[in-house]
Amino acid sequence: MNRHIVCLQIPAFRIVLARAADSALRGRPVVVAPTHTPRALIREISTEALHEGLQIGIPVDLGRLICPGLRVIPPDPSLAHAAHRELQRHISSVAPVWESIKPGSLFLDLTGTTRLFGPPIDLAARISRELAHQQRWPSTIGLAGNKLVSQLAAITLTKPPQVLSIHSGAEQSFLAPLPTMVLPGLHQATISRIWQRLKDVNLITLGAIAAVSLAHLQAILGTPANMLHDWAQGIDCSPVHSPIAQPVIERSLHLDPDDIDDRVLLGRLYRLLEQICTTLRQHQRVCRLLVLTVRHSDHVERTAEEPLPQGTFWEVDLQPALTRLFYRCFTRRVRLTRMMLRVSRLEPPAQQLSLFDGSDSLSLPRAHRLALALDQIREKFGEQALSWGRTVR
Repeated sequence: MNRHIVCLQIPAFRIVLARAADSALRGRPVVVAPTHTPRALIREISTEALHEGLQIGIPVDLGRLICPGLRVIPPDPSLAHAAHRELQRHISSVAPVWESIKPGSLFLDLTGTTRLFGPPIDLAARISRELAHQQRWPSTIGLAGNKLVSQLAAITLTKPPQVLSIHSGAEQSFLAPLPTMVLPGLHQATISRIWQRLKDVNLITLGAIAAVSLAHLQAILGTPANMLHDWAQGIDCSPVHSPIAQPVIERSLHLDPDDIDDRVLLGRLYRLLEQICTTLRQHQRVCRLLVLTVRHSDHVERTAEEPLPQGTFWEVDLQPALTRLFYRCFTRRVRLTRMMLRVSRLEPPAQQLSLFDGSDSLSLPRAHRLALALDQIREKFGEQALSWGRTVR
């Protein structure tokens, strides 16, 4: 059975998300870059900014000189990851297997779905239309028999929404005029070294590489020659790896106004911990990993995680680890705008059952009994019925 692999990409994903929320950004040159300093480097550019002569990696102040009407939006990794999860949910009903590349980009394996959803090219076009109409996310889609060719097909499309299908047997003719630098999956340092060696012998395109024997290519490049020779001929046997679903519980908090007071921030963070622990106890699960993400007012995000030697769902056990995580993340004296706490590696608690009903809670430590009492009060009278003083500003 022939494989049908789709590479779905939403170019300039963060800019697309910003334009979906703010129509004033549509049709204007827009870039993504930190806004706290004019020397920050541009990370992502729109098509309009590209036509004005801007490139990824140049400073923002130089970009404003080249394009006076430039709009700069700050990076928001949390928003991008949330939108990427929404993209995964959208394609999950038609793609039995998919693999994430980066936010806004996915591999879909549509092999064997023809009888359910029709020809793969029609399904790919339908996915593209739905994303454009429902989410305002214009996409480029490449369809081929393997991941490499489908990804290169999506990359070569410049005006989304577009779909390009490379039929079986036409891979090498499609790849022949493409430069070697478009190959994905190589480390940047490796690309530079390989590119320089290929340039020295005038092997600039994939077609030129495919025309050289493997023995000669090995003499030039050594070990990477085997993989590069297969890629130049359109051969890629790597499967689409489906994501491993891991249950997580997360809570986030937006600080308005921004804050820098350690005492206040730790108090607000402890309230998030209480909410997560209450949920864990309700579902009878303990966590083995604690992850904290903080976002500064200059759009810089820091994430730290700490594995726990023993699973627990008690605040008194998790608070010391949470305090350590906070000070590992909050190393810059810049105000915070957002904090997100996440627990994962969830599993059922290991506990000794009692022979007598009603005696379990009496044997618990005082801090654990107090947490259970607070759970009962809040369940009956609401979340705001009772709060610790340190969690109230």
